[in-house]
Amino acid sequence: MKLDVKLLLSIIVVIAIIIVNIIPRVFSEYFNQLQEAMLKGGLLGFYLLMIIQSIIAVIPAEAVLIMSGSAFGFEASSAVGTLGLMSGALINYAIGLKFGRPVVEKLVGGEQLEKVERLFIKHGFKIIFAARFIPWISFDAVSYFAGATGIALASFTVATLIGTVPRAVFYSYMGEKVGASISEGDITMLNYLLLATLLAIVFLILVSRRGKTSRRPVEEAEEASLSTRFLSETDYNPAVPQSAAS
Repeated sequence: MKLDVKLLLSIIVVIAIIIVNIIPRVFSEYFNQLQEAMLKGGLLGFYLLMIIQSIIAVIPAEAVLIMSGSAFGFEASSAVGTLGLMSGALINYAIGLKFGRPVVEKLVGGEQLEKVERLFIKHGFKIIFAARFIPWISFDAVSYFAGATGIALASFTVATLIGTVPRAVFYSYMGEKVGASISEGDITMLNYLLLATLLAIVFLILVSRRGKTSRRPVEEAEEASLSTRFLSETDYNPAVPQSAAS
């Protein structure tokens, strides 16, 4: 059974909302521990963490930026977060350029790669910039694919930078505000953030399922077309027995 990451994330967010509102002290203590761990690692540790999450995509970049905004403040988090995201994207680009599509498929999965490929075919270069704002598209996959298809490094870098800065700035700002409100014992902003996250995940689940449903008739039609073409090429008529036809 394949794990639905979006469903798992929605469950985690729901649990977080429950804990925040029923036992806020527990959540505040956990948040403070994460903040202290971020401060101990320093800005260098934050930079390296941003690179690691960009390559292996285990930890959401948004969560790291929010925690760094809370720990280091808006300005430092925005600057170092942008640098980390850019470094990770360029490393992914280099991997795709060096090793090509087979390795990229193993790293990001065939389904993600096909999704990115369809967007590249339809929208071209613009998708590199837009992917930073499309939550259901893995930007890691976009970076790998851009390298594997040989998109110019200068074009990739410029589009990635333009798309990365607003993302780092927004989540760092949110992190600073949420961290300040939690330290004052106010969980209102945190509740809004968690609720917005939950609604976004539910929306993505609905969009994903609708996309799969809409693609099914097209895939079935393509399979039927291929079958018809095969039958016509082999001059096979299912209505006539082979012995009679020969």
